Parts: sequence; C-alpha cells; structure tokens
Amino acid sequence: MKYIHLICIGVIALYGCGRLVKVQDQERMIRQVFSVKLSKDEIFDRTLDWCAKKFVTVNDAIVVKDKEKGKIIGKGVGKYSEYFDFLVDREFSYTITIEIKDNRYRVTFDNFVVYYDERQLTASRAEFKFEINKIRKQLEKNMEDLRDYVSSGAAEKEQKKVEEW
Repeated sequence: MKYIHLICIGVIALYGCGRLVKVQDQERMIRQVFSVKLSKDEIFDRTLDWCAKKFVTVNDAIVVKDKEKGKIIGKGVGKYSEYFDFLVDREFSYTITIEIKDNRYRVTFDNFVVYYDERQLTASRAEFKFEINKIRKQLEKNMEDLRDYVSSGAAEKEQKKVEEW
C-alpha cells in the first residue's frame, strides 16, 4: 500500500514539474494572416471599429492608429483558468499589432504578462508552455471575432453590389 501512495505522489510531482517547460521567444507570439476582398482603407476602418468595441476597459487602449502605414497597435487584458478550467483564474495582458495591406491583414499577439495574485499582486512575462497554450486558446477567440467582423464588411459590400444590379 505504501508503494502505491509513493507512486501516486511521484506521478503528481512529475506532472506538476512537467508544466514548467519554458518556451523560446519566437513561440511567445501568436500571428496569423487573413485575406479579405476589401481595400486597405476599408480593412483599416473595420479593424479600428472592432478594436474600439473590444478594448473598452481601463487597462485596454489603442496605442497607435496610423492609416497611411496601415498599422494599429493596442493593449488588452484577458483571463484564463489555470487548473481544470475553473479553479484559478489568471489575468494576463498582451499587445495586439494589426498590419494592413490591400486584400489582407496580419494580426500579431505578443508581450504576454501574467498576473499572480494569490497573496500579493505580482506579474511576470509568460514564459512557460502551459501559460502560452492557455493564453493562445483565449486569444484565438479574439482573432476569430476580428476575422468575422472584418469579413462581414466584405459580405456587406457584395450585398450592396447585388442590390445595385
């Protein structure tokens, strides 16, 4: 019976330490390119609308919006559940960079900072694989939401062409 308990404790300890695998700097970002049948200005306007609606809390902000260069940079915050999707909620902050050209745009999430607040508020850069995976899961939802919002502009444009015809 003692051996079974020791084996269970050993497995739990190894599982806990396995979560602490650090990732390379290149893996600490999420980047994706989207294609849409809209001009650079139309994509910029739709993306800026989405950012204004998405970044509404005090800690969120649109830092740069340059229509000529086709670049929007914003700061946002999010949450993920660390254990079993319900035990410990961790807040994190990130930077979003959206680079726009005709018929396409690139979205990059990076500069992840995780806030630990069990006893006192501390923060550190997300560097462990489990943190990056949890953050990726949350930010992919934002990326899909942005894609749907911008793509709806292309659908509206096509609808207007059909109505005019």
